[in-house]
Amino acid sequence: MKHEPKGQFAQAADRQGNTPTAKPVDRHLFPKKVVGTLAAFLLCCGVASANQVQGNNPTKLRQFIDQQVSGIQKLMVPAKDADLPQPRLPNGMPDPFFQTTEAKRYLGKQLFHDPVRMVRIRPEFGGIPATAQTASCATCHQGESASKAGTLFNFAAGGEGRHYTDAEGNFIPRRRPNMAILPILRQTPLFPGDALVDEIPTLTDIYEFAVGSPARGRKLPDPGRLLRTGRLDALDSVARNAPGCIGAAFNNRLLMGGFAGEPDASPGGLNPFGHPAQENIALLLLDAHRMLEAQSAELQKYATYRKLFRDAFPEEAAQADAVGDLNLLINDMNVFRATATFLRTTVTRDTPWDRFLAGDNRALTLKQRRGAKLFFTPATEGGAGCYTCHSGPMLNKQVNDPDVAGVGQFVEENFHNLGLTDHPLQALNKVARNDPNFRDDGRREITGRDSDAFKFRTLTLRQLKDARFFFHNGSFTSVKAVVRYFNAGVPQDAEAAAAGTLSPRFTHPRGPGSPAGLGLSDAQVDDLADFLENGLYDPAFVHYNPKSPTRMFQLSPPDFLYSVHRPNLAALGAIDGRPLSGLPQDNNDALSRRDMGLEFLDVTGQMDKALSNSTRRGNGRSQIDDYRFTNSSSSMVDTHLLVVVKGLSQQSRLDNASGTTSAGDPYLRVFLPNGVLLPGQSIDVKLFFKQQHYAPPPTYSLTLLSGQGNP
Repeated sequence: MKHEPKGQFAQAADRQGNTPTAKPVDRHLFPKKVVGTLAAFLLCCGVASANQVQGNNPTKLRQFIDQQVSGIQKLMVPAKDADLPQPRLPNGMPDPFFQTTEAKRYLGKQLFHDPVRMVRIRPEFGGIPATAQTASCATCHQGESASKAGTLFNFAAGGEGRHYTDAEGNFIPRRRPNMAILPILRQTPLFPGDALVDEIPTLTDIYEFAVGSPARGRKLPDPGRLLRTGRLDALDSVARNAPGCIGAAFNNRLLMGGFAGEPDASPGGLNPFGHPAQENIALLLLDAHRMLEAQSAELQKYATYRKLFRDAFPEEAAQADAVGDLNLLINDMNVFRATATFLRTTVTRDTPWDRFLAGDNRALTLKQRRGAKLFFTPATEGGAGCYTCHSGPMLNKQVNDPDVAGVGQFVEENFHNLGLTDHPLQALNKVARNDPNFRDDGRREITGRDSDAFKFRTLTLRQLKDARFFFHNGSFTSVKAVVRYFNAGVPQDAEAAAAGTLSPRFTHPRGPGSPAGLGLSDAQVDDLADFLENGLYDPAFVHYNPKSPTRMFQLSPPDFLYSVHRPNLAALGAIDGRPLSGLPQDNNDALSRRDMGLEFLDVTGQMDKALSNSTRRGNGRSQIDDYRFTNSSSSMVDTHLLVVVKGLSQQSRLDNASGTTSAGDPYLRVFLPNGVLLPGQSIDVKLFFKQQHYAPPPTYSLTLLSGQGNP
């Protein structure tokens, strides 16, 4: 049934729930009403246009941002690694000791992703020898997770697993305590009935004459004998959300409380060499993650590493050769110098935001431009004011921070109390320290000042789309949830809120006496979240793109295809696709190897196979076999279930096969819910067969494998 089109005013009346009538119109009054309404409408549109013009017009938006930050070039990422922030001499030249070179960067990247170094296992403190060389720096800092862990609990030594993919191809990080060593671990549950166990968080030490030293190295006058330490026990677990590596060059303090880069004289400082934050963090993490002191002897075994150290440190190589002592070249100091160089060069350069800053008017969508306008508009003027804390090329420092070689001078201004709760793993600290009132108080742990209680460092906003967990406690799992938290301005934790250090930038960004939070509409929250999540995202950080100025965070083809790109390393024994030691990239536990498609576990004996129905169709030319597979063991089945069909005649084929094994057998990949099939759980699978005409029904046997990739 067709309807006659209604007039404009009748449509408006319908939208308001009114019924238009046919009463006579006062033709003298009508023009006055229309003129008055039109004038008001144009006035409102004029105000709206004034507020939105920069967001709608890319050129005007760039001009606006330029004014807000006193020069838009301050937001641009240097095109060359050599121009990224690095320590300099008084004459402005790079300090040779810390200077960024390609040889140091490449060595540092290899070291970062190679599990070979994790050999500092001390059984007297609970360390388990079987966990040696199973984890690396990249265990908790992977490219697919924005150089973070991507999980709430980040386990290195004593953990297992890296990720799995679901049926849609989504990358899902996963890391858990190693099931093989769980019986050995001290059974200290996080919460009653919780399966996750650990004795003490990684950065906590317990001394003979102290109830417990605060984490991250606070010095005690006479701590006595070290009784227990999370740095050397069975499970390497940090009781904070793992921070990302992106933009590490642009801060003079790193880690959530500013531990790295803090002077050694500070109550919580541990910087014996007086190094910048980047070298200091590399040293601290060598100590925390089972590498310090023991790694050098292991690295010296490999001709590949001996060459890279010579390339990166020619002066030290000459000194080592002069006295015949390789320890002068391959040692902890040079390891963390190379690692720091890699961290300094971990940036993204090819986000839509970067292209927009460079003049590409189409780089950001209209919605993202509106979000950028909110980002750079003060809250007192109706915006979000994010730029006041998130400025600079990596959006991780104060907008007015005086620049010193790109790093900035401000320290304390970059730490804020946002009223957050503790990370769940801090429950272990309460037990280990015998202190039920223990709290992670952030910056105060480092400075010893009450005025720093519950303050944590401002982090980069780049690559948030893959980060998955946010803030030091990991309590938010989406960018939009974070934006909503700031929009509300209401702290989630009463104790942190009552500490006297709660930031008014969070609670009342619109000024004293104003309502709490930013006061953004739902549409504005969506715009801002879209800018943060998509406008600041760089796919080349995750997936190798030879045309992009951004380097992939993981080892990429130019890094590990030695036979093509680095034949001199191939000649020394480097294996294509692996770090220089030949171990798997990042992790070397059995579950991670299955996650990476490097090996497969035969789980046929764990599964009950029940053929519930077999149907032949099309004059016997097709057959559908319905199976139910039940995990009848006490162990879970991990990753994907691969159903391998063996012994199938040439007259039949598996029509829904996912691929063919190296032995030539067809297999079907079954995606498990949440990446596991728990004991007692079942999953239904259909096998579709096609036969040649007059061929007999297919005969075959089934082998079930756990793993990811092609078996």
